[in-house]
Amino acid sequence: MNYSYMKVFYTVAKYQNISKASKELDVSQPAVSRIIANLEEEYHTRLFLRSKFGVTLTREGLNLYDTIKGPYAELEKLENSIEGVINLKESVVHIGATATALYCFLFTFLEVLKREFPLVTFRLYTDSSSNLLEMVNRGTVDFAFVTTPFDVDDDIEIDSFYKLNTILIAPSSYKNIIQGKVLMKSLIKYPFVLLNREMQFRQHVDDFLNKNNIRLKPTYEVDSSSTLLPMVENNYGLTFIPDVMAERSIKEGKCFKVDILEDIPIRHVSFAIRKDASYSNIIYDIKEAILKRVIK
Repeated sequence: MNYSYMKVFYTVAKYQNISKASKELDVSQPAVSRIIANLEEEYHTRLFLRSKFGVTLTREGLNLYDTIKGPYAELEKLENSIEGVINLKESVVHIGATATALYCFLFTFLEVLKREFPLVTFRLYTDSSSNLLEMVNRGTVDFAFVTTPFDVDDDIEIDSFYKLNTILIAPSSYKNIIQGKVLMKSLIKYPFVLLNREMQFRQHVDDFLNKNNIRLKPTYEVDSSSTLLPMVENNYGLTFIPDVMAERSIKEGKCFKVDILEDIPIRHVSFAIRKDASYSNIIYDIKEAILKRVIK
């Protein structure tokens, strides 16, 4: 795969949308589609599944994306750093965030950052907490918003600031079946949608279940926390989810919060940055702006 093809594949995979990728790359949509088709022919496999909502990676496509995203993100950052030296009025800041941190906190806070730093371009990278902490360590991202639980090296400074309350939700069709306060054990007969075991939020859920001596085998396992809510709304089963992510859906009656007797431990969004790295002044200014507003 040459560099140009890699860049097109990486951008389409990142946005999961050919139209958005073509705008980012400043290349026509037919050209982007043609390059993807050429790649699929070269690898003798489908890399994306198309739908009216965009594209999603196949298993083979995801394997390829996981292989190239780290090296490409570092190369992308190097290119932006060179551009920043040429044009000192503009800066590019690379931010990592878990899907949960992005949906529950960062989407809103980015508006604040953009107002305070109007000349800065913010590049976002989403991944698991463990992978993002590695990216912070390598310098692939300038800092990251990660969600507990996670293991961290002594080289990384962690500030936990935003509380995440985990709740159990069920499809609206279950309202006549599940009523009042209930024991978690009484619900395991129903279908559940959980994240894969490798993901931190799944570990958090499993720790809660194990602590209460509950053995739960999910009917469905997914690889992104952003998939949990649509699965429940479409009647596939119950799930655990940060309350902020389900707030609107609960208000609209697409699902409801199940009132369980057991207490689910609180999680946090944490700000992660290397202790000994030499950052530009803009990074320290942004760090100060973030921590001044959110650390209590």
